[in-house]
Amino acid sequence: MADVSASLHGERLRRYRYAVLLIGFVTLAGASGVSGCFAVFYNTLVKEFSWSRASGASPYAVNMIVSIVSAPLIGWLLDRYGPRWVFPIAALLSGGALIACSTLQTLGQFVVYYGVLSAVGQTALGAVAVVVSRWFERTRRGRAIGFADVGTGAGMVVFIPGSAWLIGTFGWRPAFAILGAVIMALLVPLNLCQRRPPVVTTPPTSPVRFGHALHHKAFWMLCLAHACMTITTTMVNVHLVPFLVISGQLQLFGAATVSSTVSLVSLGGRMFFGWLADRLHGEGAFSVAMSCSITGFVMLLLLGQSEARWPLYAFVLVYGFAQGAGGIAIAAKTVALFHGPSLGTIFMVVDLSAHLGAALGAWCGGRLFDVTGSYACTFVTAIVSGLLAISCMWIGRHEQPKLQEA
Repeated sequence: MADVSASLHGERLRRYRYAVLLIGFVTLAGASGVSGCFAVFYNTLVKEFSWSRASGASPYAVNMIVSIVSAPLIGWLLDRYGPRWVFPIAALLSGGALIACSTLQTLGQFVVYYGVLSAVGQTALGAVAVVVSRWFERTRRGRAIGFADVGTGAGMVVFIPGSAWLIGTFGWRPAFAILGAVIMALLVPLNLCQRRPPVVTTPPTSPVRFGHALHHKAFWMLCLAHACMTITTTMVNVHLVPFLVISGQLQLFGAATVSSTVSLVSLGGRMFFGWLADRLHGEGAFSVAMSCSITGFVMLLLLGQSEARWPLYAFVLVYGFAQGAGGIAIAAKTVALFHGPSLGTIFMVVDLSAHLGAALGAWCGGRLFDVTGSYACTFVTAIVSGLLAISCMWIGRHEQPKLQEA
């Protein structure tokens, strides 16, 4: 009877992992909504308060820096207490910060609310890959991470045009408040349903500890690749809508719709690249993804020099298909190399390098525009950074951390 009971319990846990995927999907949708809506509010707030574009982008840059500082602690908290406690608190912070943004009067307040408070919540909610990977065997982790990450694209599809509609209909202050309330109402109760994953009692090798990971080139190359990748992608995430509006291509709602369409196209791409990460491993899938992103930036350069619309359509298809795919490949590679009880801490340290790159990319993109009056230099910088990211992934491939036999 004990064996039957244990078997039934094990079967329930195996079924529950699909609930974990769904919770992860919705959680990443909310987290991406908090991050993605910045680009829509950015243009409105710059005009409302007469900020420079570099100053207007500074809360996003601070957001990334705070994520860097908080990431190791959040990873440790996730390893120690699990997602059932960490994620609901993170949702309260992110949602509450957006509600606080509805009372903005100064740039300093925007930095505190969005740059600091929201950053802590966003960083924690972005660790879904750590939770999901612990419920699936090695050969299916890439696909599981990819499926959950579809939520990132879905969140942008909903929240980016939704934010533009709310701003146009009610104004930016009510729009902030409504978005914050939605984040809390959706993510807090859902993540209270989280459970700890089943414990693997007989691993073939002893897991890599955090201190052990720090001594390997593969770890540091993952960090550098992630940083360079997010420099590239943030220059689109933050500056695509302003570029389309300033260049006269589209009005705000149309530009926001293009941005959300990119995310819509990415839904299939995220599933594909999750599968590809299981087949080609992290560096192969990453190279394909970044090549698509770089091609997308070439299309934006052509769009800025031409009245034709085909570069815009090509950008949406090529860049959109690979949007978020580089992060999936890096997450899958990190999990494959460092799976174990310290994975949360290791994953978040790798992830903090992405926030560093995003901070630099957000500020640099705005600064280059302020200096040159054009986004062309921004897009060229993004292409160079993307090529460096690919190089780092392949350099790290030549030194993998070796697990010691238990």
